[in-house]
Amino acid sequence: MSFEKISNKLVDFFLIPLLVISICGSISLLPTLLQLVPNKAILFVIGLLILAYVGYSLLRVKEKFFRILNKIKKPLLIIFICITLIWQFMLVRALSGEFGWDPRFFIGYIYRISSIINDDKIYLSLYPNNFMLLIIEKFFQAIFNIKTPNGLILGLNVLNIFIIDVSVFLLFLAISKLFSKRVAWFTTFLYWLLYMIWPFVVIPYSDNWSILAGTLFLFIYSKNQNFKNLFLNFCFGTVTAFALLMKPSTVIFIIAIVIIKIFFSLQRKKKIKVRKLFKIIVSFGLGFIILYSPVKSYQQHNHIANIESSRKMPLTHFIAMGMSGGGGYNASDVTKNIEIRSPRKRNNYNIKLIRERLSKMGFGGYLKFLVQKQINNTADGSFGWASEGNYLYEPFERHLNKIEKHIRSLFLNRDVNQEYLIADVNMNGYKFFPQIIWVVALIFILFATIGDSHETLQLLKYTVVGGFMFLLLFEGGRSRYLIQFSPYLFTLAGLGIDKFISRCVNTL
Repeated sequence: MSFEKISNKLVDFFLIPLLVISICGSISLLPTLLQLVPNKAILFVIGLLILAYVGYSLLRVKEKFFRILNKIKKPLLIIFICITLIWQFMLVRALSGEFGWDPRFFIGYIYRISSIINDDKIYLSLYPNNFMLLIIEKFFQAIFNIKTPNGLILGLNVLNIFIIDVSVFLLFLAISKLFSKRVAWFTTFLYWLLYMIWPFVVIPYSDNWSILAGTLFLFIYSKNQNFKNLFLNFCFGTVTAFALLMKPSTVIFIIAIVIIKIFFSLQRKKKIKVRKLFKIIVSFGLGFIILYSPVKSYQQHNHIANIESSRKMPLTHFIAMGMSGGGGYNASDVTKNIEIRSPRKRNNYNIKLIRERLSKMGFGGYLKFLVQKQINNTADGSFGWASEGNYLYEPFERHLNKIEKHIRSLFLNRDVNQEYLIADVNMNGYKFFPQIIWVVALIFILFATIGDSHETLQLLKYTVVGGFMFLLLFEGGRSRYLIQFSPYLFTLAGLGIDKFISRCVNTL
């Protein structure tokens, strides 16, 4: 058996069962969500499907129509882009507001809001990996001289639009180069359906930045698959440093590249040239160091927040936390880790916790736990919108147009206890629609993985498996953590659609 096939069988051994679990979990959510869909929405969708079918039946025999459509496709694309941008800006106006959890602390540090900072003076000491995001937000605030926290939140949400839209453009270029334009269009359309038009633009956090890092990885790799271009190697190193500083798990793509290159070098029986490898390592390393070192140095001598490196949460804490409850955040674990001041004792405590939890579950129980956790991590097609308390609440803007008022009614509802608007986890019944699209996407991802074993496909598969395994071993419990791996997931789904259509055409 060739090394290419060994590599493919190895990754499929993990990927296919995990995808099947995800598909079963995502399908199981549909009946409940269907009951929440407003009746008018069901009728509207049925009407659209009927019109689409009738239109297709009438127009497929009229070649003249398709010739005209081919001539005006660029203007139509421009109109489509403009409508999407207008929609995104309306989302920002209608939904931008207060939020809880980690993003709240960045605003507190930037504007020295004591009521926020005093809630957790050691936040950045516990999670220093978020320092890069704080620097970016502080720089953004200083450049545009934004005087108020509300103004900064609105500005950062507009920046989110830029990040999300630039990412889809880079993804399209990368997939066109790595596969084909048709696959790129399918991938982009899925990105649009499942992410661009939903309100992820209104949460200024590392999720959107991790998408940009992922698409930059794919874009640079598409231009330099053999790492011959030293400048692009340098850029690759810089992006890797950015990804590691922003969200460390995004560098799983780099690990996947190393695995793939080893297997395929063995397959081609190519001897590794020491001189070439040295050039790659040096050019990549220089790019990495030029960003990583200054940020880490400034982290220890900054004027924004005092960071005690000894208070940093160890990896074992996230492993232990990922073995409790549904595999997600555990307030009790966090509190205990904060109380233990010694790094060594803290690490030992978490190791003890891991052993106790493993012993309590047993091997069979742990496997059952991992199956459920995979469902928790990947089944939700809304990527965990509002699944965390105080995710988004009290929107700022009071003067909205009719469309913006409708947007607000879609994604927010009134909390009966607090008496303010807060993000609605069920999207007022409309969560069914991204969910069913996500089910279809997962099925096409599975379809893309079966049979083919070429190098770039395997790279995507290893990255997705790495992402799944990371979320199973560490803190997970909700699909928001999948956002960082969405460029690879959407690309695999796009490949699956293309493969499915090609098979259907060949059969006919």
